[in-house]
Amino acid sequence: MKKALAFILCAVMISAFAGCSSGNTETKSAETTVEETTTPQETIPADVKTKLDQALKDKKFLGVVQISKGNDVIYQYVDGDDDNGKPLTTDASMPIASTSKQFCAAAVMLLSEQNKLSVDDTLDKYFPKYKYGKKMTLKHLLTMGSGIPNYYQVFVDPSMLGSDESENVKKMKEELFKTELNFEPGDDYEYSNSNFFLLAEIVEQVSGVPYHEFLRKNFFEPLEMTHTGFVEEISGNPEWAYALSKTEPLNETVCPGFAKGAGDIVSNAEDMDKWMHGLSGGKVISTDTFKQMTDNVNEYSSEEYCYGLWHMLYDGVGHVGQIEPHFGTVDYMNSDRGVYLFAVSNDMRGMSFVQELPKAVLDILFEAEQ
Repeated sequence: MKKALAFILCAVMISAFAGCSSGNTETKSAETTVEETTTPQETIPADVKTKLDQALKDKKFLGVVQISKGNDVIYQYVDGDDDNGKPLTTDASMPIASTSKQFCAAAVMLLSEQNKLSVDDTLDKYFPKYKYGKKMTLKHLLTMGSGIPNYYQVFVDPSMLGSDESENVKKMKEELFKTELNFEPGDDYEYSNSNFFLLAEIVEQVSGVPYHEFLRKNFFEPLEMTHTGFVEEISGNPEWAYALSKTEPLNETVCPGFAKGAGDIVSNAEDMDKWMHGLSGGKVISTDTFKQMTDNVNEYSSEEYCYGLWHMLYDGVGHVGQIEPHFGTVDYMNSDRGVYLFAVSNDMRGMSFVQELPKAVLDILFEAEQ
């Protein structure tokens, strides 16, 4: 696990369209000040905090960063405004885009632990009419090795979608299942949101409950993730107002099902810290199952993609995500060092740095420990 994040440009969850109807989006550029971030929990040395603050300021990062070590939050940083012009706070909930994929992968693995499915199942078991269903397994979907094109860029036009999730999902599957593969399953690697859309559908089939309800019951509620939900809920939640686009609404918020499994979660730093500890620490799936998630790497992936996670630097794992033009996120788990990092930006000026942020921040943090 030695990868830095230079490869992550291909990892983003793209929303190339401005909404279910066309329109242009606009990135805000309000002048902001950095919130004082020292908390009673912080144990990071003052000189290290100064270096971290400066690294984020130098890159004009706007958003929230949090690092914990063990059970303690050791560093927080926040800069920027929400869409209402109010200063962001460290507890701001925003879309985490493709970082959501690890939740979907964990849901699959939880059902595997319960002997309700196997990652070696072929897709025809769940989608009997799919002409390529016998050729590919759940593992191919989990590791981006299916060959199914990425529907965000290839064959799903948000203008064909409406406000009914079941109808949207039906239309998306119809389009997906008549699309040709980019390569034979298992013979290559290509990042595709289509894989996790189908995995979410399989979780729903096998569990017998809606996918979002499954995540709430098995992950959010047990871990007490009280500031976490789904993108379709943003417009009805006043506390999440800063997560809305200033101009046209995001496809993910007004086209239910569009981001299902692939980039559908809204969360904040506190809840994501609970999630990272819970996922890697045996609280929602066993530690052996988590090891399976991180050990099974697509052999064709120079990016070392496993089950909804990448291998990252310093032997950590995590994921990044992006919803254009506003949101960029990254999470990072390193169980051996007991370090967990989450960052989210709601401004384009911070998005590019989200891709570089783990290396920039962790180099400072870990060098100080030597």
